[in-house]
Amino acid sequence: MTSLLTSLTRRIPASDQGAGDSTPKHLGWLMLTALGIGATIGAGIFVMPGMIANKAGPAGILSFVITGFIFLFVGICYERFSRVVPRGVSAYSYVYHSVGEIFAWIVAFGLFLEYSFGASAVAVGWSEYLKKAMKYTLPPFFSGPGYTNGEFHFGVNVVSVGVVAVVTLICILGGVNKSAKLNFVLVCLKTALLLIFMVAGLRHINISNWQPFMPHGFKGVIEGAALAVFPYVGFDALYTFARESKSLKDTKISTYLCIGVVAFLYVAVMAIACALAPCFINGNPNPLFVGNEASAPLASLLMASGEGWAGQLIAIGAVIGIFNVLLVLSMGGPRIFRNMAEDGLLPPLFAKTKNGNPTAGLILNGMIVACVAGLVPFGDIAHIMVLGTLIAFIFVCIGAYRLKIVSPIVPIMGGIGCAILALNLEPLVLKVYCVSCPIGLLIYFFYGRTHSKLAKAHEQKAENVQIKA
Repeated sequence: MTSLLTSLTRRIPASDQGAGDSTPKHLGWLMLTALGIGATIGAGIFVMPGMIANKAGPAGILSFVITGFIFLFVGICYERFSRVVPRGVSAYSYVYHSVGEIFAWIVAFGLFLEYSFGASAVAVGWSEYLKKAMKYTLPPFFSGPGYTNGEFHFGVNVVSVGVVAVVTLICILGGVNKSAKLNFVLVCLKTALLLIFMVAGLRHINISNWQPFMPHGFKGVIEGAALAVFPYVGFDALYTFARESKSLKDTKISTYLCIGVVAFLYVAVMAIACALAPCFINGNPNPLFVGNEASAPLASLLMASGEGWAGQLIAIGAVIGIFNVLLVLSMGGPRIFRNMAEDGLLPPLFAKTKNGNPTAGLILNGMIVACVAGLVPFGDIAHIMVLGTLIAFIFVCIGAYRLKIVSPIVPIMGGIGCAILALNLEPLVLKVYCVSCPIGLLIYFFYGRTHSKLAKAHEQKAENVQIKA
């Protein structure tokens, strides 16, 4: 029993992570910040305000503030870990070094949910904005599953599946350097779009739409804060590129710039969006903030306010802008697979790269993302991926506290904050995770535990002892 427990909690030294690392160091603070913002501006601003307003009403502004404040503590832990484990990527590497192997696997499973379900949700949001931009309709079956008058109907979102396939091909054929440059251009475009939304929206704001400000009380604000985790997932994506950072200083600058810029934009856009239309009408949710429309709320709100040209422009630009969110999220997940394969927890196939990108991981990730985007409703996807993110952040805070790399108050505040947000997600999401996580652990016990580099090193050490004896 002691031997089993020891094997489950074995930790990999920081010097061994990415051993023999030949990853090119070509990303400065500007590109790193753009990659982080690229995965957040779009994933949150373009597709989530509707769902958060339905939970918290105009107080969704506070939801974003609370989540940003919690993630500031988490961000400090990440930044310090990047110094301790410079060859690691994201929460997986940091937890493997600080807490233990089995917990690293659980975090990796959470990150899998984060990137695959996050990319899937963004793909669904992209398809809704494409409808707004191109003004086309598809038969209900080919528009994907959803709810009509409270009843679920099955379907396949063919547009979402198609865009995932295109993004996967770009990642495989274009290489990481070209993909990062494309991302930078798209981030500049999205920032301009948000400025257009704010300028156009300011002409039509009605502060009375903020009343009641907190329709569901503070509980609604916390539930909205839990959903507001979705927009911040790109922060973790930034650290999947940490091995490719030119220096620790570049990583540090990009961390705080990403959190600061994103938090400001979220709060500003949410405030204007809730002032353009009431979140509830006669006690019932405003159609602009629920259902399929909630996947493309900014364009819908501007069009409903009489700014047809601006709404159309936002829809067209968002089609391009959200595309790069999908690009970054699709690049992030396979990098987790790469590090796991390097550590022996996954087959060596996932460690092989071409043009800086892990090809096998990209293909598998693309298949999973396409299936989820095509077959699962938007709201359900968003809830599931948020839980995976929060679990990863909690373990990062535990690891930072254990290694004492930051003041104790930082990981305590970050961990408790993330736990509170996780407990305010939909109960069904927690049940799904409790079933799916053990299934994921079967892969670890049947493959990862015995093929782990640490397991092989232990076996080799034992053999040497026997030979000497």
